[in-house]
Amino acid sequence: MAEPAPRTGKPLIRLYTQTVNPFSEKVAAALALKGLRYERVVSDQPEDVTRWSPIARTLPVLEIDGRRKADSLAIVAWIDGLHPDPPLYSPEPRTAIAQKNLAEWSDGSFAWYWNRWRTARYPRPGDEEPPDESPIARLWDRVGRRLGRNPRTRADQRELEVIGEIQDRLSDLVGFLGARPFFHAQEPSIADLSIYSMLIVLRAGAIPGCADAIAERPTLTAFIDRMAARIAAVEARGTFEEETG
Repeated sequence: MAEPAPRTGKPLIRLYTQTVNPFSEKVAAALALKGLRYERVVSDQPEDVTRWSPIARTLPVLEIDGRRKADSLAIVAWIDGLHPDPPLYSPEPRTAIAQKNLAEWSDGSFAWYWNRWRTARYPRPGDEEPPDESPIARLWDRVGRRLGRNPRTRADQRELEVIGEIQDRLSDLVGFLGARPFFHAQEPSIADLSIYSMLIVLRAGAIPGCADAIAERPTLTAFIDRMAARIAAVEARGTFEEETG
């Protein structure tokens, strides 16, 4: 899927990514909040990842006028330096540190659980056997009932364990946000971009059960809607300026 081509006279910006990549969605949201138009270049082929990101060998990679950068946090810092309005870090140092720390926690948590979920789904000997009856296993059986899905096999049990832990992290986010519109500030920051990108990927169904878990947490659904509305407002303003400029 490609975004509209950049306006004439503006820097040529390309975002290289896979079909599903929350870290790319973070960069896309940062570009949108800055009012920067870009082209999205998508491939799930390993050779393309190597070609686009020969050093880091990970996506996203952002290209601005021929210069490329990998690592989503570094990319967002680069965008923020080139286009400082609106800022993505608080001018107050302690708040900026808190925003960066929360962004790193969100990124690290998502990567950790995503990899654990994928690993849990890898076939193993004994996968079709009935669930383990240990106390820990019975705990995850209760998680399965909470999700409306009782584990039938040990493979199911492994997957439900990870999904249950992700739900706990979603509850952590509800506590972190509280009654504020955004994390650690009244305006979106790097923390909000990291969390928003993770949530929209989970809500789209990347991991079973997570979309329902988000829907059950009105604080998070309202946050997602608030971020989406902010991005849409910037995009609409940019379209108006282009039509009347």
